[in-house]
Amino acid sequence: MRIGVLLVELKIPENVGFIARVMKNFGFSELYLYNCKVTEQSYVTAAHAKDVLENAVRLNSFEEILEHGNILIGTTGVTAKAQERYIRKPIFSPEELRAFLEGKDGKVIVAFGREDYGLFDEELELCHMIVTIPTNPEYPVMNVSHAVAVILYELSKGRYGVEEKTYATAKDIENLVANFEKLMKAVWYPKHRIDRTIIALRRILGRSLITRRELTVLHGIVTKSITYVEKLKKELENCK
Repeated sequence: MRIGVLLVELKIPENVGFIARVMKNFGFSELYLYNCKVTEQSYVTAAHAKDVLENAVRLNSFEEILEHGNILIGTTGVTAKAQERYIRKPIFSPEELRAFLEGKDGKVIVAFGREDYGLFDEELELCHMIVTIPTNPEYPVMNVSHAVAVILYELSKGRYGVEEKTYATAKDIENLVANFEKLMKAVWYPKHRIDRTIIALRRILGRSLITRRELTVLHGIVTKSITYVEKLKKELENCK
């Protein structure tokens, strides 16, 4: 599913630039502008996302966006009014929107309205779906660039996830515990405490969901320590 962003009559040039920047942050590049104020300041705030602005499609009317996508999604912060007027178009949260679009093909355009009024009623009526960001009822309306960031963040989930971690198996942990046991014996750890310490280590490491990479680090430290202790023992014996 391709995602495009439509900005409608934004009056603050910096907002246009910030939104271009946010789009690039989350891997989106298809920007549509209808009667927005774009100045040199827009390009300054866009920073390294100037190409998103330069390639933006300029529209002569709001209705023209219907030629560019398969699903048109309107955004609003006034949920009570929207729910009453657009009851046949359910209002989605960003998370619900992502779930709805998952696995679908085609192109979605998400429309964001004016800083002061948002999208007009007649514009929302043309939308196939409505999305709103749950916010504090005492101050529900967000800055448009912040709203774009929240929705695009949700829609981008899965694209740029953190590296998947490979956790150590119980067997891996047992091997490390055995290595710790060798170290305890090498440094004359009290014999009567070894068994209890092994159980404690096993439980601590088991609960920690340690990764294999982290386990390798600990193995390295313990192995080096054993090697060093054994070397010192031999040197002491040779000095006798």
